[in-house]
Amino acid sequence: MKQSLLLSCFVIILWGNLAAQISISNNYFPAVGDTIYSAIDNLPSEISIGSEGPNQNWNFTTLQAPFSRRTIFKAAAEGTFFDEYASAELLAELVENAESYYNVTDNRYELMGFGGSDPLGLGIQALPKYTPALVERWAPLDYNDTHSSEANISYAFSADDLPNEITDPLPISPDSFRVRLSLSRDDVVDAWGKMTIPGGVYNVLREKRTSQQDVRLDAKIGFFGWQDITDIVLEAVDIDAILGMENALGESTTISYHFYSDEAKEAIAIVTMDAAGENPSRVEFKGNDIISNVQNVNALKPGVYAFPNPAIVNVRFEFSNLKPGNYTLRIYNILGVEIWKDQYHVNGIRTEKVDISSLRKGTYLYSLSNDKGKTIATKRLIVIRP
Repeated sequence: MKQSLLLSCFVIILWGNLAAQISISNNYFPAVGDTIYSAIDNLPSEISIGSEGPNQNWNFTTLQAPFSRRTIFKAAAEGTFFDEYASAELLAELVENAESYYNVTDNRYELMGFGGSDPLGLGIQALPKYTPALVERWAPLDYNDTHSSEANISYAFSADDLPNEITDPLPISPDSFRVRLSLSRDDVVDAWGKMTIPGGVYNVLREKRTSQQDVRLDAKIGFFGWQDITDIVLEAVDIDAILGMENALGESTTISYHFYSDEAKEAIAIVTMDAAGENPSRVEFKGNDIISNVQNVNALKPGVYAFPNPAIVNVRFEFSNLKPGNYTLRIYNILGVEIWKDQYHVNGIRTEKVDISSLRKGTYLYSLSNDKGKTIATKRLIVIRP
């Protein structure tokens, strides 16, 4: 009798776990006409990835962002570069004159490539295509699913297209350059449970994604064929600082966690870990309507954004879409008297936290200027006290 009772309890517990598990169909693939909203926290704090397994609980309510990004998906045929991606069904505008193209099947949502902008941020016009297409999402998606994929990109361009700060220090003078990127990725759905983010609670599957990539730079000089100069560039140039990213060239491994739900087209959260794979360094999360400032992803103006605003003790300043260079951030009181300033080198998106606990309650102005003294933006900052 005791054995029968234990067996019955085990079956009930097992059935409860199975019933609670989440299965996501291809309805979470973006489609023509969809609009998705996302926000990005570049200084995530007080969040934990937790462990793998069932019935997890993730509390990401501390995430902050200055605005929500809006991305609209259109029919690929509407794109500027559709002739290069004739088999694509879907496109998303990234920034001005830059588009990404997708192929969508019953069980795969694949990134075919880009048009108008290179993925390394070299600032050149290019048509980087993945061979084969890079699978961004799988369906159906279930707990313990595993997937492996590989993709490659290769594109060439004139040496004149690169900034002088990259080419001048080189001991060679190539006619052309070529970027080669090889990517190998392993995905495993290793957990499921409940996730809470600002503005919502969702049942999610967690997919751990381990991406290994090798980015090589080739050069062509006269009648000589393509030569790999990656090591030469890394020795002569601080390429990571120039491009504003880590491991722009060479081999690197990135671990990220993707949280999906059958309740949304957006990823509920995408957590990118630091180089050691131990702590979150960046979180992109579903932009719910608690963030009133919404920007089109392809129309973000250069500037700086303060958040939270009103602020109490700390305020974050996010620099966005600025040309690489040195910038000065200042805070003024309502009479126009400068009360704080600091300088930053910005290349790409950068977020800085500033302690404002010494400021009195009231209205202030913050202003950003470039190294020539030209003011880029001036906005209002409100400081409150409990």
